Amino acid sequence: MTNRWEKMLNIDRRWLYLLIAIVVIVPFFIRMGLPVVPTQEVRSVYDLVDSLGPDDAIFIGWDFDPGTEAENMPMGVAVLRHAFARHVPVFITAVSPLGQGLAEQGVASVFDTRVPGNFVYVPWAEWESVREAGYVGRDSLESAWEAAGNPLPEGARGWVFEGVDYAHLGYLPYFSLVILGMGTSIANQYPTDAYGNNLHDMPMLQAHKNLREVDLAVTLAGSSACMWWILYGTSRVGLPVAFGVTAVMATDYFPYIQSGQVVGMMGGLRGAAEYEVLETEGGYTETTGKAYRGMDVQSLAHILIILLVILGNIAYFAGGFHKKTALKSRR
Repeated sequence: MTNRWEKMLNIDRRWLYLLIAIVVIVPFFIRMGLPVVPTQEVRSVYDLVDSLGPDDAIFIGWDFDPGTEAENMPMGVAVLRHAFARHVPVFITAVSPLGQGLAEQGVASVFDTRVPGNFVYVPWAEWESVREAGYVGRDSLESAWEAAGNPLPEGARGWVFEGVDYAHLGYLPYFSLVILGMGTSIANQYPTDAYGNNLHDMPMLQAHKNLREVDLAVTLAGSSACMWWILYGTSRVGLPVAFGVTAVMATDYFPYIQSGQVVGMMGGLRGAAEYEVLETEGGYTETTGKAYRGMDVQSLAHILIILLVILGNIAYFAGGFHKKTALKSRR
């Protein structure tokens, strides 16, 4: 019996690495569907976005770099998809040049019409003729666009018109001062968007001139940059702010939720997966996305590691190694 425990404790670690590799790779090909129950912190963010409509507007701050992309990107995509489904105008900003590039990747994934359920992006210049004809209201614009010979592709969920539904403002340095300035005028801080279009001409800028006329800012961050929105948005103009932060950061910000300074929070990959579950339950998506699948991988890896720790402890104590001999190293 002792030899069996000794063999277990001296198992070649390469077998453990192989087990971890299998557990991490297999869920990407076989959907496990382990349960993810939304928490109140995530539900608060979802409920606020779900209560908004075409007359409202939100900011989504891509305030992270590639190091935390795996956790922050699915949050942004989920909130973006939810807002577009409800025709809530979305302003996108970034605190770094890398964040601007990541925002473009996230937006592109929602506009990829090869994927059923995505949205069709109509750039500002492409609907100029419809705009000049006077159709700028959301419903009349969509009807006029389709009447002009632009049918919605099969499988697509809807249209996203740049300047009405979406404006990518891009990156500006000294972002804390930018937030402070947007309290007075968004267009003064961003005369043009990330593609060089004049923001003063865009209907969503005319309807929402400053942060006082914006209903929510969701900052996706892997650093304390998320606090700028509280310090210069919430404190100065009363802007409601929600966080999407990495798992290791989440515990630092619960006091802000409890004090009412933050609407809600998505914490790590699990927070993004919870938002995807709520979207699916709300009928905005057919299936959950990458975060939910990532949670399968993460959960199975955690389960395997816990089992290995338990087995290691059983072998250690059952074999009597805690009182007899030191463990033998593998030769």
